[in-house]
Amino acid sequence: MKEIYLILLRLLSKVAQIESHALQVAYIAKKIGEDIGFSSKRLNTLGFLHDIGLLNPNKVNWMQRTHGIENATMTDWIALDNDLHENHSVVGARILSHIKGLSYFADVIEKHHYQAMILDPENDHDVMAGIIHLADTVSVGLLMNTPGAEYVTRIKNIIASSDEFLEPVRESFNRLSSRKGFWWSSTDRDTLFDEFSSDLEENPLNNVDLQAVGDVLMYMVDVKSSFTMNHTERISYLSRLLAERIHLGQERALEVFFAAKIHDLGKMATPISILEKPGKLSGEELYIMQKHVFDSFLIVGGREAIEKHRLLEWGVDHHERLDGSGYPWGKKGYELGIESRIIMIADVFVALTEDRPYRKGLSIKESLNVIGRQVEQGMLDDYVFEKLKDLIDEGLDFSKVERTRNPFLP
Repeated sequence: MKEIYLILLRLLSKVAQIESHALQVAYIAKKIGEDIGFSSKRLNTLGFLHDIGLLNPNKVNWMQRTHGIENATMTDWIALDNDLHENHSVVGARILSHIKGLSYFADVIEKHHYQAMILDPENDHDVMAGIIHLADTVSVGLLMNTPGAEYVTRIKNIIASSDEFLEPVRESFNRLSSRKGFWWSSTDRDTLFDEFSSDLEENPLNNVDLQAVGDVLMYMVDVKSSFTMNHTERISYLSRLLAERIHLGQERALEVFFAAKIHDLGKMATPISILEKPGKLSGEELYIMQKHVFDSFLIVGGREAIEKHRLLEWGVDHHERLDGSGYPWGKKGYELGIESRIIMIADVFVALTEDRPYRKGLSIKESLNVIGRQVEQGMLDDYVFEKLKDLIDEGLDFSKVERTRNPFLP
């Protein structure tokens, strides 16, 4: 579970560049929660996830088109809800309802912008929402102003005299804000990351819970573009069938299923203008498009995370080829396990059969011919290809994919 939170942190960094805000709110919320008597670990997690609704691809795409992610400011993100039909707090609550151990607290995320007058001070979830609201207010101020002595004094006075925040939350903040170390910690990136990560528990996820998290990450990618809708879901479904057909065992097949769900995470950072360009990509655009694999590598945690959890590598490998002609690393056959080979072929087959902005999808026969040529050239695995043909002969039908409820929709 710790790795999942770190993946979300890296997504916030790569896709929205609001990870500093998430870490600040996590730190301030957990310190206030600790002072009041709540679980600091719980407030740390909820504070960090309070803006997860901003990872809704519709919002990310809007920001990419309007400002460019690299140029977007905190003011731009704050204004975002005024331009789109659904508040990020509502979307965030919906996402949280799919994460093990946190679904019970989804209402905290939904209420994190509520003012004191509509919160119940006797309700623990409302108090938690009030804590995050105050932490969020302070963090936005820190990010939009010079966080020196003058601003610290100003924000302390504003909150002390405001009726926007629950009284016990405001009193707790007043106590904490009298300590200079609190402010220095709140603005030091390394301290914020250490405070956040040290509270994350190494709770192992069973395969059922792992798939639920995978579904959230999968939909973040698939709904980004109308041309990728259900793309990852089909690849995941086919990868699982192939893993079962190759007799990897139920547990390993489910791990392949998860790895396929996150194989395209890096596309969350790919400009929508490139994903939906109706014509052939230029050399520069193709370079940017292909970089999604490296972005996936970074988002899952890079070399250290992959060495610890090998299933994270299988999806990242999906554009490698057995003859070394693939990317990002140009791996060769002896470096690519059967799990990676499965997702490679599943990705090629699904991509060929789907419509793209620049072409109609190929027929199954045409797609198999393309893959067959790549097998003959030593690029793709012949054994996995034979199993793919067996599945097709037996009536492979993507309409049978059991739809998982989209966590972004009601």
